[in-house]
Amino acid sequence: MDIELYGRVLWRHKLVMAIGLLLAVTLAVLSYVRIGANGITYRDGQKWVSYQALAVTQPGFMEGRLVPGGADPSRLTSLAFVYSKYLNADPVRHAIWPHGAHAETVDAAPVLAISGSSSSGALPIISIAGFSPSGASSQQLAARASDALVRYITRRQDDAGIPRAQRVELQPVNRAIDNAPILWQARSKALPIVVLLTALIAAIGLAFILENLNPKIAAVTDADEGSLRRVVGHPRAS
Repeated sequence: MDIELYGRVLWRHKLVMAIGLLLAVTLAVLSYVRIGANGITYRDGQKWVSYQALAVTQPGFMEGRLVPGGADPSRLTSLAFVYSKYLNADPVRHAIWPHGAHAETVDAAPVLAISGSSSSGALPIISIAGFSPSGASSQQLAARASDALVRYITRRQDDAGIPRAQRVELQPVNRAIDNAPILWQARSKALPIVVLLTALIAAIGLAFILENLNPKIAAVTDADEGSLRRVVGHPRAS
């Protein structure tokens, strides 16, 4: 492989390479952003997540008493599993998205006492995650989903005529609006990189095709260099 020869070929066709480079950068940028009447927008979206926690408890904050009493903690933990599934109930989803989800999703699960432990180590706390294209909307989504779940449980308790002193309560522990959203999925840069490299390779290939059609640069072989040394008295410059 004669790198010097390849470099001379590319330099000879520097206009082709310059146009190819400009075209490669332009296509890579256009594969990443969209230019329209509304200005410059990204083609690919991001996904942000915000979390809100709800404690599955009962009136009177029984967890704060020295003397045990009230509901069995294991029952509250079991209810945390059940209530987290209610987030997918049709009335709850309709309350969250009256006009459709529009690239938003929610998820809910009990909080584990130790991260990565089994479900047997869960706490009577539900973590609700809201996934949305922007950080602010993910915060609002998590808060909206929590409110919808609380209203759904309260409405069912009202329909069942459960006395308020005997009701399970969902109390906010950690509000999404008070915590910074987290970038869950960034915009992919794979397509712009592929487009850039493909266009550059095409430009290099075109330069060598043009050189083969009209060759003006020849590689200097070892035999040619030996002859050149005998005639001129020194080898080619390196």
